[in-house]
Amino acid sequence: MEGLRDIKGLVLVDDSSFYYFLAVVITTLLLTAIGIYLAYRRLGKKGPLTHQDVAQKALKKFEFDGSKKSIYTFTHLAQYAVNEQQHAALEALLEQLAPYKYHQEEIALEQPLFDAVEKMIKELRHG
Repeated sequence: MEGLRDIKGLVLVDDSSFYYFLAVVITTLLLTAIGIYLAYRRLGKKGPLTHQDVAQKALKKFEFDGSKKSIYTFTHLAQYAVNEQQHAALEALLEQLAPYKYHQEEIALEQPLFDAVEKMIKELRHG
């Protein structure tokens, strides 16, 4: 049994599992922080709705049929949805629509005026 005396002492074994665990934790924290930041930026960009935004959304659903009620609705929405360049054209159109709005009984719109209103609505829908 003399041959069994060749047992050697303890040998230090490299264990890098702690470093792997630390790398996984740091990577997870970084990816979570980046995800939260991107979600916050995406959701935070939406500012408060302006009158122009609300009016343009309403105009997208608006159906102009030439009735007195639709003329009133168009007048109300168009005043908010119009931009600086379209303001003069809208004022001229509203002056032409005034007799149809304030007349006692409902009068059918003339075709050129109806087409002008439809064209203005299309322009306002697209901003």
